[in-house]
Amino acid sequence: WYWLGTWECAPLEVEVRLSLVYLAMEAGYMEKVDELCERHSLDKFLDIKVLETSIPQGRYLHLEELMIEEIIWVDEVEGLLDATCHIEDVKVIGLDCEWKPNYVKGSKPNKVSIMQIASEKKAFIFDLIKLHREVPESLDNCLTRILLSPGILKLGYNFQCDMKQLAHSYEELKCFKNYKRLLDIQKVFKDPRGGLAKLAEKVLGAGLNKTRRSSDWEQRPLTPNQLEYAALDAVVLVHIFRQLPDQGDEWKSCIESHMETTKKYKKRPKK
Repeated sequence: WYWLGTWECAPLEVEVRLSLVYLAMEAGYMEKVDELCERHSLDKFLDIKVLETSIPQGRYLHLEELMIEEIIWVDEVEGLLDATCHIEDVKVIGLDCEWKPNYVKGSKPNKVSIMQIASEKKAFIFDLIKLHREVPESLDNCLTRILLSPGILKLGYNFQCDMKQLAHSYEELKCFKNYKRLLDIQKVFKDPRGGLAKLAEKVLGAGLNKTRRSSDWEQRPLTPNQLEYAALDAVVLVHIFRQLPDQGDEWKSCIESHMETTKKYKKRPKK
């Protein structure tokens, strides 16, 4: 890939920079796509349809072959309670979240827009923006029940970083400050190259199509392609986990919990 050395010396024309973005996307260098878009503020020029057609039609995972029964959009309190009840009845879930990219240099990241929680058969997509605006207490209570449940193993791919982004996006909520039994799949396989897409290809025989990663996650409704992408990112974690050997406890050493402690200050005696 001779063009990999041209990132710094690329001409200033937008067309040339976009060509580099599409080449990076085609080669699977998603981190480089994000870096280029952020550096040159290219988000408003990106055409998702062009991105999709620039990708060779290789072997990608689809929800049907993973036997997913349904994708459930959660944006009201009734759906939130139903989703929580279902999730509390399973032992293993996959976690992920998405937010709209912000490629303006020096600006703050956008709020996390959606959070995906998947069991082996169902994928729930939580509209965090709407739920936080309309039913913040219910959202906080339900996600706290899930994230702090000692009976549920939570799977993520470098999800500690996502938790920090969630906590920053919704500072007044307590649910994103603590978690129990989080297993980082990235640490288990000890091979960060290529991200989750390459890991899925290695373990499950097919990768993930990442063209929707840089799309607008704040638009409503999300497109069918966005919904499938979001669901797959969480569901695939459960299926990768199922391929771990039952014997041996090596992967269990990667399970982490985090409980935020509040510092207590002793009152000084009055003089």
